[in-house]
Amino acid sequence: MIKVILVALIPLSSPAAGAEPTAFEYLKLMQEAAKSINYQGTFVYAHDGQLESMRILHKADQQGDYERIFHLNGSAREVVRENNVVTCILSDNKSVVINKRQSGNQLLTLFPKDFDKFTHYYDVQMGGHGRVANRDGVVVIVKPRDQFRYGYNLWLDRENSLLLKSELVNEGGHVIEQLMFTEINVVQDIPVSEIRSNLGAAQSVEHDELFEQEAGADDAGRLHWKIGNMPQGFALTDHQKQHATEGAASVQHMILSDGLASVSVYIEKLAPSDKKFLGSSYMGAVNVFGAVVNDFQITVLGEVPKDTVKMVAESMTYDGPAQ
Repeated sequence: MIKVILVALIPLSSPAAGAEPTAFEYLKLMQEAAKSINYQGTFVYAHDGQLESMRILHKADQQGDYERIFHLNGSAREVVRENNVVTCILSDNKSVVINKRQSGNQLLTLFPKDFDKFTHYYDVQMGGHGRVANRDGVVVIVKPRDQFRYGYNLWLDRENSLLLKSELVNEGGHVIEQLMFTEINVVQDIPVSEIRSNLGAAQSVEHDELFEQEAGADDAGRLHWKIGNMPQGFALTDHQKQHATEGAASVQHMILSDGLASVSVYIEKLAPSDKKFLGSSYMGAVNVFGAVVNDFQITVLGEVPKDTVKMVAESMTYDGPAQ
């Protein structure tokens, strides 16, 4: 599983000529660089005692931006993004997942549209310098202002502000996940043919945005599943339905975000023979909490502290018609 990260391009005010950008300005420069620069490279993703190596190609032109990531170890897997359409291709040539999102998608960076609100929940400061992938970098530290979010240590290329390395830091100050380029090159252009996947696929499953046709919403699009309590700054940013295979129940998927951290809520009707998942668990940096509401399994997960997923799961309610 790779980490797919959301980013949106915002107007940028350049720092004064000759002046070192502030930490806040560096984040904005990083955001712009991630959308506008053609580059290719290799990075490693360390999580849950595992180390994965991946190749990335990013292309930007007048039609938008495109990305292709493929795993260099383990089974062959690829992720191809064309603007806001993400396609995940598995190696068995039978599985493709197409996901249309409301905002732009970008790997390796994750920052919000509204930086003013962002600073209500995170403190941003400079953290010195460091060298990554034979590139000179500057370090930006993002610290949460409460116990419901994780922090980040970010190494940015001093020359072009591309993200070279990121560390996810838990509430105890320990690094629980790391992404780092081992080699990266900025290029003038990348042919479209290189962005296309080399893996074929016989079957596809499309995950639509279903605010109006969701089973949990009425004809006016009103959502009947409510989250009664979530950390300040988080809001519902997406609501999808994963279509069921024959004999299985459909799964509703709600996404909450504060612009940096994100939380997924999965809602699935329980059959009498289904085993319930109750309480907390974790998978590396991902915390998970399960609850049952009105015979529905609620599973909340995200790269956030366990108190965050527990708060959301235990506050879920349903106020719609009987299902």
